[in-house]
Amino acid sequence: MLRLPEGMERVWLMKARGMREVEIADALGISRQAVNKALKDARVKLFEAFFGLAEVFSWEVVRVNAEKGFMVARGKCLDRNVRIYAFYFPGKGIKAFFGGEFPGYVLEHAVEMGITRKPDSDELIKALES
Repeated sequence: MLRLPEGMERVWLMKARGMREVEIADALGISRQAVNKALKDARVKLFEAFFGLAEVFSWEVVRVNAEKGFMVARGKCLDRNVRIYAFYFPGKGIKAFFGGEFPGYVLEHAVEMGITRKPDSDELIKALES
């Protein structure tokens, strides 16, 4: 399972939570160029991971947002067409969910990452699909 390197993940998470690059650099005591490089490398790794996952399971990618760490795809599960929602969880890697029911920790993660404003499945689906 893909996990971003610890330092890169820290920078990516700070940016995903809404910090500006200069603020991240100041907070971590590194250059803005180092922050920019870490973010670029993180986006590349997340894109590769999401598209690789889709390829392995023959899913059709609908949307990828590497900045917020999610993918929306279409695929088959038990001969039914389903929506697949995959998220990158810091420290854990990527986890995928089928349909529109999400455990509470996914809803809280979506709020923390700025994908939604409140932990609500309908609001999350709307945000992921737009």
